[in-house]
Amino acid sequence: MHSRDTDAWDREADLQAIRDTYDRYGDAGRTRLWDQHVPGYGRLVDELQGALVRTLESSIPGAGARILDLGCGDGSLAGDLNSEPGVVDWIGVDLRPEAVAAAGQRYPDLTFLLASADAVPLDAGSVDVVVTRLLFSSLPSNELETAVAAEIRRLLRPGGWLVWLDLRYANPTNPAVHGLPVRRIDRLFPGWRQELRAAGLLPPLARRLGRAARIAYPALAALPVLRSHLVGRLQRPALEP
Repeated sequence: MHSRDTDAWDREADLQAIRDTYDRYGDAGRTRLWDQHVPGYGRLVDELQGALVRTLESSIPGAGARILDLGCGDGSLAGDLNSEPGVVDWIGVDLRPEAVAAAGQRYPDLTFLLASADAVPLDAGSVDVVVTRLLFSSLPSNELETAVAAEIRRLLRPGGWLVWLDLRYANPTNPAVHGLPVRRIDRLFPGWRQELRAAGLLPPLARRLGRAARIAYPALAALPVLRSHLVGRLQRPALEP
């Protein structure tokens, strides 16, 4: 459950809760829910991933830019980027050793670091673009959300972009995640230019479309209330107090 702010924040307990959640996903077979061969769910993933990659590519200032993928998992996002190897300096960070190992094996020419998203071993202002894909919705407390947002602010150069993909709504079947409406994002990144839009279709609904997905998915996703995610970017101001 996503906790409220308290005076006694146990950071280590939050980090362990994240590790435990991913262990439970595997043990409980929850990963079957993410089967992209299911037509409606595959359509959802394609839509969101396509929007994320297009936003990321439009946010890269040029050759040699440093991209930080926070919560990189197996590093798959790096492979979706339409750029030649070595054109950008790609760094992935994840809290789980097995994820960092898998990413390093998959992309041995890229850099992957074992670290928490609120304590990244990089210099201040050394990153051109930060990517957070379903990161904030998996953070178990307001305190950790705030700490990660502060770390992004520290790392990102003035005028740099935070590329965002995350849930709009809580998932009633998975208390380990929560939604982040625009008002919460505003509180995390006050004064940042925001270019976000609602996208996708509620996953439980998408999974049930079956063979009708080709027609039903776009019709349902056209209804704003049924759009499950926010995707886009936020820009750190060139000048901040």
